[in-house]
Amino acid sequence: AIKDDLVNELWKVAQPELATGFYYKTPTENEQLFGARRKIPQYKFVGEVVDFDPVTMTATIRQRNVILEGDHVEFYGPGFRHFECEIKDLHDANGNKIDRAPNPMELLTITVPQEVKPGDMIRSTKEGLINLYQKDGSSKTVRV
Repeated sequence: AIKDDLVNELWKVAQPELATGFYYKTPTENEQLFGARRKIPQYKFVGEVVDFDPVTMTATIRQRNVILEGDHVEFYGPGFRHFECEIKDLHDANGNKIDRAPNPMELLTITVPQEVKPGDMIRSTKEGLINLYQKDGSSKTVRV
């Protein structure tokens, strides 16, 4: 049997509905997921740890969605290890103190309360601001 806590972790990041695809057999039109989602994701992926300095407890992160000073986030990585904290001491790649980081793929630094590892992911609840991308390549920041 599949552990419920593992399934719940998958649903935290699942954007579309899930199907087995080609795992068991060639899918038919019955496996296509065109209907409404059965569960709306409550989390957004906001970044990834690229470096960590244990002396200063500073993490360098690559941002994916809007991050604000004071946002409540969760760091998670292999081995089901994770912890929650508040975004503090947010700086851009040039070391300038900022309170909002709206640009995807930007390198930022933050102070964290415990060790993180390169490759650790960062997520937050779907509150606050996210970037919406249009087919023409433009984007706009919206509050969710």
